[in-house]
Amino acid sequence: MELFDEVKNRYFHMVFQIINECTVGKTKSEILRIIAEGEFEQKVIGKNQRSFADLILNSCGDDGNLNLLKEENELFFPSVQAPGNHPLPVRFTNLEKAWLKALLDQPDITMVLGQETREFLQASLRNIDTPLRQEYLELTNTIQLPEILQPEIYQENFHLILEALINEKPIRYSNKDRKGHVHQDKLALPVSLEYSLRDGRFRASMFSIDDNRPIMANLTTLSKIRVVKEPVPIDRETAQKALFTKVSPEPVILEVIDKKGAMERSFMCFSGMERSAKQIGKNNYELRLHYYLFEEENLIRSILSLGPYVKVISPQRIADEIICRVKKSLEFAIC
Repeated sequence: MELFDEVKNRYFHMVFQIINECTVGKTKSEILRIIAEGEFEQKVIGKNQRSFADLILNSCGDDGNLNLLKEENELFFPSVQAPGNHPLPVRFTNLEKAWLKALLDQPDITMVLGQETREFLQASLRNIDTPLRQEYLELTNTIQLPEILQPEIYQENFHLILEALINEKPIRYSNKDRKGHVHQDKLALPVSLEYSLRDGRFRASMFSIDDNRPIMANLTTLSKIRVVKEPVPIDRETAQKALFTKVSPEPVILEVIDKKGAMERSFMCFSGMERSAKQIGKNNYELRLHYYLFEEENLIRSILSLGPYVKVISPQRIADEIICRVKKSLEFAIC
């Protein structure tokens, strides 16, 4: 077994993570938690029946220890001495460098990295050739949304939520939902920031303390965000689990007429959801979708984007919402 081959298995990355995190000192239980989250189910390594944890924590005897860490006052520190907070620098493969260089040309990347970091990476990667060019890629099933009228507020919202995520703090915010209702001074714990390739916008996954449920909000609709020090009854890890455990009580059942690639487009639209399909007639299919509750808005938008070749069989409330939105669009078009 090539224990430290960074391409062939995950143990190289775990060694890198453990050494750098131990810079400030880690207890045995903290190191074991990192290992438990990252190692394979098969824990025994080699003919001496030692585990990866034994190798890292110097429990294999003088001849078997890796001696990457040293213990002082019940805390483990790196044996490697180097200036700065990280004894081991990040090592990129050539493929990662090519991907990173292509990423630097993407929209909103300056907002994420900052201008100084972007310019530094561009200079560092100037001699790297990348086959990933924008003109080679064609994005399908995207939505052309109106231009962001106040980009400075959009960027400020991004950085405020990022600050809350880094410090694991709740936020207070106001939001205007899709029905035009304004929710003032709400309390929520941010869970993650996500970028939607479909509409080219960032959105925040949060756990609403006021409503005791997971929510997702577009950064363009948020306002008056501020990071607060108020106590909340849930931590980020628990909130993240709650976000991905509230599943729809019943599947959405669609009837798809396979014309103009409707079936293929359906599978592309719902690729992130648990789904199954069966043929019910010539060029007719039944598609069942199971989804997380916070995904419902995106689910409805995806169904609308598929046009007349998709019909909602159940549940009725989803069908009614689709009908309502189509009627409103027709009224607006006539006006």
